[in-house]
Amino acid sequence: MKRILMLICFLGLLAVGTLAQQYQEGIPWGNAYFKPSVEFIYAHSDNIMRVDSSMGDKLDDNFWIIRPQVGLEFPFENSYVNLAIQYEYKDYDDYDLVHHDTWAGTLDSQFRFANNSVLSIKDHYIQGVQQTEQFDPDMEVYWGTSKFSRNQLVVDYSIRVTSLNTLGFHLSHNFVDFKSDNDSGILPFYSYGQKGGGITWKYHYQPLASLVFEWELIQSDPRNDNYLYTPVGTFTTEKSYRENRVSIGWEGNAQRKLSGFAKIGYKRMNFGDYLGISFDDYKGVVADAGLTLRLTEFSDLNAVLFRHGNQSSFNVNNYYTATGADIRFHHQFNRYLFGTIGGKYQKNDYPEGIDYDINKDGMVDVSMFWYLRGQKRNDEITQFLAELGYHFTPRVSLRLNYLYENRDSNLRYIDAFNILRKPFSYSENRFVFQIQMGW
Repeated sequence: MKRILMLICFLGLLAVGTLAQQYQEGIPWGNAYFKPSVEFIYAHSDNIMRVDSSMGDKLDDNFWIIRPQVGLEFPFENSYVNLAIQYEYKDYDDYDLVHHDTWAGTLDSQFRFANNSVLSIKDHYIQGVQQTEQFDPDMEVYWGTSKFSRNQLVVDYSIRVTSLNTLGFHLSHNFVDFKSDNDSGILPFYSYGQKGGGITWKYHYQPLASLVFEWELIQSDPRNDNYLYTPVGTFTTEKSYRENRVSIGWEGNAQRKLSGFAKIGYKRMNFGDYLGISFDDYKGVVADAGLTLRLTEFSDLNAVLFRHGNQSSFNVNNYYTATGADIRFHHQFNRYLFGTIGGKYQKNDYPEGIDYDINKDGMVDVSMFWYLRGQKRNDEITQFLAELGYHFTPRVSLRLNYLYENRDSNLRYIDAFNILRKPFSYSENRFVFQIQMGW
């Protein structure tokens, strides 16, 4: 089966590569452009499950991914509609992954009207397995094998009220649902649904730069996970909360070399009580920045800075904060050869000490929590990335990259056998070979 899929992928790569050389903007199809693509990844990791050696043997393994995609672009005058469907098959040489398939669909559309208003509708759906960043973007969860689905819909409407001012409104709906699945063990997170809305005002003080003011309200509620292996009640508490966020920021270009966005604000997450017990609400500063500095014609420096407050699935903590920076240097050596080098540092902090009796039934729910009781968790995450790539054509590229990741958590304990355990620490070295063809 693996050989058949790899053969199909290879033939697909050849076919898409040939078409990509002939049609630079996509394959004409009536009033639309048809945009197929295919990606093949082969990688080696010395620690695929991301565990510390004190918790058992590290699994050194290879894995491979086939990722075909088909897209349709419908261009209109000053408007567009883009549709894409992607399939992913993933497997390991030794590790027995129960679920191999991932499906994803994307809608990206924008409509401009005569009154200088813009309507944007975006929707992203995924039915996945190991894409933990889809339901926990700041890496509290870093390993999972359970099926889940997620759908995020955002509708945004903005109108130019004066030559220098734009007023915008948006609505959002986001849900995460873990499937009833008795083969994958304990779920990595709980299901939840979120509804939100907000207002944005932009002051265009320059043609290519704006000041931005935002307010957003989100209501988040857990969905009923009334099936085997649910984490709620054994490993964590239910997290129902209302979020208010206000921020001020900047977006655009400055002096032709600096572009991107930066914003800082204040967020409050008011959580509901669990079993009549109130745990900490989040009240504090949040920030995001994504900046690109053009150093030369062929070099640029990218920086992502952030301070987030996120819902947590760890023990009795309602939330955790993630603070960090990701810096990358990119250089185009010539028309074909390019490279990237960079690093990331992130710290995740938790407000509550660990409770060994989450259910409040007088029992120890998880033995590890007994040893760790009272400790407050904080994790330091460090990454280093190096990549070298080659563009055979504008639509055909090859990449080789290396990623080192280390998580150093303060949580550690000595068990009944007098062994030092580090349940949330790990290090990983990963080497990746990647071919991309298409649009």
